[in-house]
Amino acid sequence: MSKIEIEVPSVSVIIPAYNEEAFLETTVSSVLNTNFPCEVIVVNDGSTDRTQEIIERFGGRIKAITHPKNKGKGAAMASGIREATGEIVVFCDAHLLGLKHHHLLSLVLPLVYGSAKAVLGIGIPEELSASLISFVPFFILTGQRAYYRKDIEPLTTEMEKLGYGVETYLFAKFPRDKTALVLLPGLIHLTKQDMLPKKAIVTGYLRETKEILGTIGKLAKKRIADSITNNRGV
Repeated sequence: MSKIEIEVPSVSVIIPAYNEEAFLETTVSSVLNTNFPCEVIVVNDGSTDRTQEIIERFGGRIKAITHPKNKGKGAAMASGIREATGEIVVFCDAHLLGLKHHHLLSLVLPLVYGSAKAVLGIGIPEELSASLISFVPFFILTGQRAYYRKDIEPLTTEMEKLGYGVETYLFAKFPRDKTALVLLPGLIHLTKQDMLPKKAIVTGYLRETKEILGTIGKLAKKRIADSITNNRGV
């Protein structure tokens, strides 16, 4: 059997983290243990739990960025992009289980060997056949995604303002025919129910929903404004 060699550009894996003491160490360790060639950047977005202590345990194995106060997921992603040196940036949520080398490779390959400008990754059970999946709900909001840094860098200023609406914003910024959806068998994305007490779950989802709806509103207003401008120019 012949061996296939795959060459990819330099990669930076960015992990935004806000009060992620429960699973952050597992997630970061998983990325490092894959031996996937990349730099790992963890952004502590003003956490009030033991997140910073956990980040410091990794020492020089990762790059660490700390926001003195919570600025939102979009700002954490933007800070990671600005610190990144890789041609490709891969984003991973801080509460993942089962992350493997092939998951990171799956996120990168559509950029390198396809025509994609944006890649969205969806974790699915290993025993579930990809051929049975015709629709994955809420794939727009996945935290597992990849871009060329040169394509996403110009968006960082706007990303900083959007909080949890950042994924919706990024989905709108890249053409559908340049957005690839990849399935990541065996990758488990933990939900708020797995990590937080009930009161915190409600507060978290309310904030997330508000920021997503706010972003949708901003995008709709921009489309209307662009439409008016274009019609006046006709």
